[in-house]
Amino acid sequence: MDRIQDVLASFPGQAQASGTGMARAAQMLSRPDALMGGTQAPASFANVLVDAIQGVQQAQTEASAMQRAYQQGDPETGLEATMIAMNKASLSFQMLAQARNRVVAAYNEVMNMQV
Repeated sequence: MDRIQDVLASFPGQAQASGTGMARAAQMLSRPDALMGGTQAPASFANVLVDAIQGVQQAQTEASAMQRAYQQGDPETGLEATMIAMNKASLSFQMLAQARNRVVAAYNEVMNMQV
């Protein structure tokens, strides 16, 4: 749990996100059996969550770097590629937020169960 909090604390507070980490998280959430690979032990929920958060952070960083390069007039950075990177970052952040909302809703449902 400390590892998750460390990753969350390392975020600079950007409002956008990545497609790579979120695509992986969405795939894992839709196919839990994909978490198990060959002879490896199944990944823990904390590790999957940390990987997804780090993927989102990486995409945000890449999109920010592309945006900065385009604004500074880098001839190798096109507007189209910059906009695509920014949209991927935004969508992946939204997917991470939805995953968090679903986890919180499931937790609340379990806590409201009568024993």
